[in-house]
Amino acid sequence: MRGRQRGRPLKFVRPAQLLAVTLPHDVVAALRRIHPDPAWAIVSLSERLTRTDHRSRPRGRPAVELAQLSPRNSLIVVDPQAIRSVPGVSVVPVAAGRAFLAFDQGRGLADLEVAVVERRQDPKINAAARKELSGLHQQIRHWRRSSRFRFSTRSIIFVEHVNGARQARRPGARPS
Repeated sequence: MRGRQRGRPLKFVRPAQLLAVTLPHDVVAALRRIHPDPAWAIVSLSERLTRTDHRSRPRGRPAVELAQLSPRNSLIVVDPQAIRSVPGVSVVPVAAGRAFLAFDQGRGLADLEVAVVERRQDPKINAAARKELSGLHQQIRHWRRSSRFRFSTRSIIFVEHVNGARQARRPGARPS
């Protein structure tokens, strides 16, 4: 974990510059279809254009790190490309190239560590991905064994929009 920083966290997990720009309405609407915040949409488009290998991250950005929420609490934040499909773990995007992990009920850090080890041993995984998974495993193991951290699992609620589903009843309404 990096040294404690004061003030508002960096919006893009790296230094940024305020830029005022005038764009046509249709361009702003198109950017909002990519992301509700046009700045995030522009960053996402830029990262897509400048990345030659979609697995690569900006230099110096780890595949997994702790994002400090308060002086005592952090979330595990990952590169969603590094952890795509791990049983019992949902990858929840929060920023361009960053996501936090949500565990299924009854799952925790040890389950993540086992899943990463098993994925690393998959013969279909290429050498670069295997190396990245090894680094990820080492970091998770270090955190798990450290006396400086205590892990707990909290629930989050996912709302899934289902096409063609019946509308939910209003409170107090009778079923039809």
